[in-house]
Amino acid sequence: MSNTRDLNETPLHKNNNIVNEICTKGICMEMCPSEEVILRVKEKMVHVLELTRSGHKLVKCYCRSAANSNMAVPQLLRPFRVLSDTVHYLLLEISNRSNIKMSVMYDFLDDRLRAVRQDMTIQRLPPEECVVLLEPMIRFYIYYGYRLCDHPISEFDPVLNKKYLLECMKWFLNCCDVLQNTDKVEDDVDTILTHFNSLDISKTRPELSCDRILVESLYILCNLDSIHPLYRYLCLPNYLKRVSALKLAYNIAIANMKCNFIKIFKLSRKLCPLTFSALCLHHPMIQRRALQAMSFAYNSQHLTVPVEVLKQWLAFNSYEEARSTCMHYGLKVVKEKHGVCFNKHTFKVDVEQHQLTKYYQAKILQLKLEDVLSYTV
Repeated sequence: MSNTRDLNETPLHKNNNIVNEICTKGICMEMCPSEEVILRVKEKMVHVLELTRSGHKLVKCYCRSAANSNMAVPQLLRPFRVLSDTVHYLLLEISNRSNIKMSVMYDFLDDRLRAVRQDMTIQRLPPEECVVLLEPMIRFYIYYGYRLCDHPISEFDPVLNKKYLLECMKWFLNCCDVLQNTDKVEDDVDTILTHFNSLDISKTRPELSCDRILVESLYILCNLDSIHPLYRYLCLPNYLKRVSALKLAYNIAIANMKCNFIKIFKLSRKLCPLTFSALCLHHPMIQRRALQAMSFAYNSQHLTVPVEVLKQWLAFNSYEEARSTCMHYGLKVVKEKHGVCFNKHTFKVDVEQHQLTKYYQAKILQLKLEDVLSYTV
């Protein structure tokens, strides 16, 4: 899915005002339809994360639609309240299992969350219900997108993760726009939070949050190479644009457009764990562009820039990482001076971008999924 794709092109919610009477309403009050439970138990298709001490607790899995199949069957569809309980169960209970490999956990949660979105789409749930379900999914994809970024492609596909993330974000923001443009809704953010808080969820257990400002910020930072999120920001109501967290994301994107790379990393220190991790995925791209710009700005046969200074400016983890990255792009590192000699003629523009390395200061590396699902910016 292209990053530059307009929000209005999202196919899931072109007809938000469709008459409710013609929509299929789910009547399955369990997280998994009974006939799927029977089939999967019989065929021994129960996932290890669905096993419990008392037997099993299945969650409806994602099913690709076939040309001759009818998926709009009320008995197979879960209504909003069941979908909400399912998302809560998956992200706040299943995710706490510590005896499962992280990539296996991700694959399971991703599949079950896709099934939730499938039920939402078939039933054409109203925007005020969609945002409550989509927002924690966005946090989920951001969290695992960074935690698993250095895993092999056989365990984690970052392109597919980005695709699902953008689908959720565009759907969420589209719903926010619909709510904002509805006359009966005076304040879309307050309405969303009020609707979420009214759900019948026990207050004794952790709760999910619903934060539009966070999603708007993530949409900007996940698409630094696109101008559409900036245009969207400029079209937002003033009361949203004035929020410091959202303005910070916008200023980082503007600094990136102006190639003010040092400012990007300075501003990034003020980001929350999720927005910071979203920006960290762009570190290799930003570092490469910065080194190329410095090859022209500091072009010299004799003068050098200390490697330690580059490490601080461009958020490298260590002296060695900064040194090896410079050498990767053809820059000479003078051992005697512990500095980099920048030369616009020797910078390699045709080599592949260096590999992403997790930034040790990213707080999200020390947090559980549950921790990033509950805070607001």
